[in-house]
Amino acid sequence: MPIRFTSPSLGGHRQVFLQPREWELGVSYRRLTAEDWFIENQMQPDSAPGGQPNRFNINTIDLSLRYGVTQQLSLLLTVPVSTGTNSRIHPDGNRHETSATGVGDISLVGNLWLLNASTHRAGNLALGLGIKAPSGKNDIEGDLATPTGTIQHAVHPGIQPGDGGWGILVQAQGYQQLVGDLSGYFFGAYMLNPEEESEISFLPGGTTPISIPDVYHFRVGAAYPVWPSAGLSTSLGVRFDGIPVRDVLGGDEGYRAPGYTAYLDPGLSISWGSSTFTLSVPVRVHGEFKKNVNDLRGGPPPFGNRGDLASYLVFAGYALRF
Repeated sequence: MPIRFTSPSLGGHRQVFLQPREWELGVSYRRLTAEDWFIENQMQPDSAPGGQPNRFNINTIDLSLRYGVTQQLSLLLTVPVSTGTNSRIHPDGNRHETSATGVGDISLVGNLWLLNASTHRAGNLALGLGIKAPSGKNDIEGDLATPTGTIQHAVHPGIQPGDGGWGILVQAQGYQQLVGDLSGYFFGAYMLNPEEESEISFLPGGTTPISIPDVYHFRVGAAYPVWPSAGLSTSLGVRFDGIPVRDVLGGDEGYRAPGYTAYLDPGLSISWGSSTFTLSVPVRVHGEFKKNVNDLRGGPPPFGNRGDLASYLVFAGYALRF
């Protein structure tokens, strides 16, 4: 949660400093498999629709291009591509699978390091601001099997490439040398979605529009160069991904599944010449759904305080500077 990945920062932990007029081409990958059905903070697989949990399998590739405007200011363009499947019990009482593939929501973010990287090697802080365009489809349809026949309806919003709205991305990251070569780090991103609802309904009939919610991501931990001559470093931290009950801007109506997932986040990074490889495998330690605005009013369903969570994630990335 959120199932759709929205932060333009796939892969393991690393800080990015570019020289003026330097470029960095990146490709990142995320693998998500979710089939643990939760109601609030309790795993209850028998309470899922049809008595069986939904199953999500989503593969996302981010293509990114970063440009160093100055030594402290850089611009990052990210183009995500995803393919996903959702297998669940349909209204006819049987399990069916739907899928969606396509280009996601493209983002452009400016990132500014507040301190000169050449003279502040022990610690620094960066702020980022950007925009997300609704370039990804949010209305891909598939077969929905009902007791009276099969109709075409929008597939689950979690596997749609886009969310249907413009977004504002706000980011912060930093690092600080702690003891010897051990350093602490943090990265946080919050996407504000001013638009309240999409034109897509969660259920046939159009009575439950899908919300376009804010989304946040945060990770904090420590990194250590275990083999400096080979460019190998490791990191260990915690990661939080979530959707708030209420948005900072705009309204909060429509179907959403708010809450958060906390992960233990081990990772490694290998730098070799102008290339950098990253890998992290966050493992879930806690997950919790919360009631959405509709739930707080007493209904009607579908309820937002339940859904599937992944027990682990896989992130891998490669970046080349030139």
